[in-house]
Amino acid sequence: MNSLITRIIFAGFAALLVASPTLAQSPNEKSGSAEFAAGQPDAGNLRAFVELARSDIKTQKALIIAQNLPMTEEEAAEFWPLHREYNAELSKLSDQKLALIVRYANNYQTMADKEAGDLAKASFDLEEKRTDLKRKYFKKFSKVMPATKAARFFQIENQLNMVLDLQVAASLPLIK
Repeated sequence: MNSLITRIIFAGFAALLVASPTLAQSPNEKSGSAEFAAGQPDAGNLRAFVELARSDIKTQKALIIAQNLPMTEEEAAEFWPLHREYNAELSKLSDQKLALIVRYANNYQTMADKEAGDLAKASFDLEEKRTDLKRKYFKKFSKVMPATKAARFFQIENQLNMVLDLQVAASLPLIK
């Protein structure tokens, strides 16, 4: 894999840190890893970097949610296990998105119409799956807390995801 993919992933992680001033520690400070102090990891370490970034992003998002979604003890006891399930399913979709980004990054300079069409369709399908997942979990969250709190969770989730998605999109070069 190339450094473009590494830059995109790093940009997405950095975007989340910028999105929350109360969490503005560097990835180094959060992970304790000196490996990332010098900049981007090489291609051989990309998968480990992705997993570390995901772990830190999940932690940061959970802190932001906890700070902005007041819950009773009973609601929290029901919400957080569902949230872990939601994140597990969302991670599967993130793996698919990463695979699409890798495909794109490897082909954007010489992309033919068929590949562009295939990538666009896969991207639309992935967004549909993400929306379906949100619908599914909105129903589940609404069973353990008022719908207003479930909606507030998705407002927070959507804001964080938009920041990450925008940063990743801004890092991607246009098709040539």
